[in-house]
Formats: sequence, structure tokens, C-alpha cells
Amino acid sequence: MEIALPDGFPTRVFVEEKPAPGLLPSGAWTLVGDEAVRASWREAGMPEPPGALWVPVSEAGKRLAALIPWLEAWAAIPLDRQSTVVAVGGGVLTDMAGLGAALYMRGIAWQAWPTTLLAQVDAGLGGKTACDLEAGKNLAGAFHPPSRFVACRSFLETLPVRQLESGAWELFKMALVEGDLAWAEDLLAPGVPSPESLLRALRAKAWIVHRDPREAGERRLLNLGHTLGHALEAASGYRLLHGEAVGLGTLAACALADQEGLGPFPPAFLARAASRMRHLLPAVPPWEACLPLLRVDKKSASPGPGGGSAIHCILPRPGAAAEQKVLPPEAWRGPHERMTTLLIDPEMPT
Repeated sequence: MEIALPDGFPTRVFVEEKPAPGLLPSGAWTLVGDEAVRASWREAGMPEPPGALWVPVSEAGKRLAALIPWLEAWAAIPLDRQSTVVAVGGGVLTDMAGLGAALYMRGIAWQAWPTTLLAQVDAGLGGKTACDLEAGKNLAGAFHPPSRFVACRSFLETLPVRQLESGAWELFKMALVEGDLAWAEDLLAPGVPSPESLLRALRAKAWIVHRDPREAGERRLLNLGHTLGHALEAASGYRLLHGEAVGLGTLAACALADQEGLGPFPPAFLARAASRMRHLLPAVPPWEACLPLLRVDKKSASPGPGGGSAIHCILPRPGAAAEQKVLPPEAWRGPHERMTTLLIDPEMPT
């Protein structure tokens, strides 16, 4: 099913039960995919074009150097400016393939076929492509939207429970961007989120991206949970999956919103969310390890009057859309502490 999106949106978006060859490019194309999903791709009867690359994928390998062999392989096929790259994999693979397509011949078309819930919600739609640097996550990238985005629910059937739960936190984030606590509560239930939740999240994200394609304003709302989340993820040595870190970052953002006077979230709601993440506590890095990473966050704003660093922070509000506020990195100290306290004992008053 193709989702109806605003006129002029650069990506056609499909949500399907199973992959279908008819949604692949009609012209010259090649494929780069995560080797872990190659069997699923073949079992679905999907073609592998000449020059297809199936590669190992990890956050630690999300570096610019990894793209060079891909680019050389595309040149050897050879791909031209009318060719298309099809990316099949999770968020890391999707980010890298999109950046590779942006670099090859100064930009060729690509399609995103995300195979994890996290990638279906977050990575493929919107055109933010990137690799990591030593200084932090996704600091080398480009805005290069895919021409087509195809989310197939059958890919989710083979995911480990941890990967499904990781992706569900990106949906949870979208619910709090809209301030819909009822939707957020539903997403705290175990199991695969409903197709309706995925459709709703994709529509909401697409409209935000359409209004602000270069993240100059409203699109920053989609970074809810990512500010402290990226720091937690990197400082943990990537023991935390991206979605897990976003869930923790969203919990901390609720605490920051309260700290900034935007109204407290219901204690029972925070306790339930914390209970779902309590098992992550051993991987949560201390505040001192997070602060240096926050200071180089790519969402940094211009220095304030005092000359100190500042970040565009996204603050959720119960029953209302999230807000943006520019705050110093140190503003996250208290929310980090409160988040940790909730993980230790979700019922403990904070």
C-alpha cells in the first residue's frame, strides 16, 4: 500500500506485508545489503542484480572508509547517473548506503528497503544519511532522500526480541512528539507494534520533513530522545542499541521538560516506561562519560551570550506537542540522574 503524502515529497512510501519485485527500480540498479538478511531476501524470491554487495554491518564499522569499496564496486559495474542503489538492511546499512549514493557521481538515486523496525520508523525516510566520526555519531553525512521507501512487515518476523523492542522506542518517541500519551501507553505493551502505529508514524514524519527538509526548525522535533540518547549510545561503547538509547534519552527528556517547567508526566507513566528499560541499567554510562559527547552534538546551537556551548533540546509535554529549547549540555545532568534513579527503582519518588 502506498501512503498518500504531500505533493512534491521526494520519496514514494510503501508499507507491504512482503517484498515484491515490482517495487524495485525499472532501470539499471544494484544492491547493497546486510549479509544477515540475504537469506530472507532470497526466500522472498527477490532478485540480486550484477554487482550486488552483501556486507557485514555494525555500528563500529559505520565509517567513511567502509564506503570506498562500495563506490569502487559501483564504478566497476559501471553505474551511471541514471542508475539506482537499493539498500536492504537496518538503520546502519541504510544510513551508509544513502550517503554512498549521495557521494557517487555527486548523487544518484537510491531506494530504502529497511528490514528492522527501527529503520522502518527512523532511518530510511527523510533523507538524513551519515557515517560516524571518532568525535561522535553521524557527524559526516548529507541530506539525500531516497526515491522510494518500502517497509515490509515480513522482515520483522525474523528479528530478535531485543531488535523489535529497540525499534519500538522510536515509535514511542513519535507518540511523545505529538504529546499523545494514550498512543505512547499502547506502545509500551510487549510485542510487534501494530501496522496502524507504523503508518501513523511514517505519515507524521513525512509531513514534518516536507515542511522542514533541511532541519532548520520543526524537523528538530524528530530528535526527541536522540540528544542524550546519542551520547549514551556512544559512551556505552555501543553496548546499547540505537533504539534503546533513544528510549533512555526520551525518558530523560521527560525529566528535562519537568525541570524546565513544562509540566510533569504522570508518575505511573514514567514508572511503566522505566520498567520496560530497567534491564538496560548495566549498560548506561555515567554522566561524566556523556558530557563530552553532548558538547560536540551535531544539533549544537550558536553560543549564548556567555560564550558557552548550547544544544537544540526537544522537550516532550503531556497532552501537547513537543517544544524546542536551546540549553547548555550541562542541563542534562539532572535528567540523566533522574533517568538512572527511575531505572534502579521505577516506583521510587524523584
